[in-house]
Amino acid sequence: MIARSAKLILLTDVAIILFTMISSLVGARALGPAGRGDLLVVVLWPPVIAMLAGAGLPTAYKYWMAREPERVSRLFSNAIVYTVTVGLVAISAAGVIVPHLVGNRSPEVMTLVRIYQVNIPAALLLNLMRGLLEGTRRFGWAGVARLLSFVIQGPGFAFLWLFGHLTVATAAYTLIIAQTLSTSLGLYAVWREFGPRWEPDWVEFKKSMHYGLRDYPGTVADFTTLRLDQLMLGAMASNVAIGLYVVAVRLSEMTTLATDAIADALMPEVAASQEPKRAESLCARSLRVAIYMHLILLPPLWLAAPYILRILFGPGFVPATSAFRWLLVAAGVWSCGSIVINSLRGFGYPGLSTLARFSAAVVTALALILMLPRFGITGAAIASLVGYAAMLVIALTGFVKKRQLNLWRNCLRPERRDVFFPNWRSLLGLSSAR
Repeated sequence: MIARSAKLILLTDVAIILFTMISSLVGARALGPAGRGDLLVVVLWPPVIAMLAGAGLPTAYKYWMAREPERVSRLFSNAIVYTVTVGLVAISAAGVIVPHLVGNRSPEVMTLVRIYQVNIPAALLLNLMRGLLEGTRRFGWAGVARLLSFVIQGPGFAFLWLFGHLTVATAAYTLIIAQTLSTSLGLYAVWREFGPRWEPDWVEFKKSMHYGLRDYPGTVADFTTLRLDQLMLGAMASNVAIGLYVVAVRLSEMTTLATDAIADALMPEVAASQEPKRAESLCARSLRVAIYMHLILLPPLWLAAPYILRILFGPGFVPATSAFRWLLVAAGVWSCGSIVINSLRGFGYPGLSTLARFSAAVVTALALILMLPRFGITGAAIASLVGYAAMLVIALTGFVKKRQLNLWRNCLRPERRDVFFPNWRSLLGLSSAR
């Protein structure tokens, strides 16, 4: 089952990357580094606030749907009530707080920052619907709901550019439409697949929150570790520096597609498994495969970095080369850490995964404070690498101790079957797991 799930996630991620590349290429050439930086400032905070407002519930939904799918009506009903109440509060809070977090920007950008906050409830609801779908391994529907936003975004940017109407404002409005339609599809998918009844339940809500709040600090720390560099650049750096950095980030994230797909599929597979030893073997093999993939990808991309930036985005983005190279290394470390984190979640250790991610957030923040003012966007990239490394070390140490495994023998020692595989099933060890 995990092989099929990983394939669906990977196909979705590849399609998202393709459409993201269209919007990034068009946006970079039409708006330049400065305009691209302004657009990032506009769209940066609503998904952060939606994640914060979720209070760990999307992960809890994913976990409980994997274990007890019959709870879907209560979970769905609670999700609607929660989105309406918390979403409106989140918009109001964002209107007061966010303008103080984006630094000194033009009046047009500040107006768009406020308008774009309408996306917060839609993003929150989509996260909850994806939790319901992914928990029962309906990754096809979850992927299509997530993909639709990018399908609209990429061609939408290209259409506006062709007719000379692509600006920061029209790009932001396009993204609002895309988010709304994506959330609507997520709702339809849940309704079609489960046919949930209206059964809001307070006891169910408390049970979901019990799991969610244990994982929530880790989710916040996880996001902080992953995006704190951009958040701090959004407040401290020029729009040109932000534009250069976001292009480097987007490119480096392309190298995580396959391993992120495995990581996303791993959590519900482990949670639903009745064979702990088999689940441990699956987690270990997934980690080793992630290591192999990034060792293969890193050297050619490191050498070709300036040429990639010049060819895809133009000479104006070549100064992002150094940051891009460090982010390539960071992406590999992040992918390995993500697999271990999802392994911990699947085995029911959200507290331990939280500790690893929270520690990484603290390390990243300290590294950014030290390196961002001195080394600019390259310092931000190195700080991300340091934070991701801290997360991986702590999570892997905890996983080995909790499961009473030997780090080298059970987790890291290469095996012949890891490399010589004919398809995804043998890659993930489903037919011959120990």
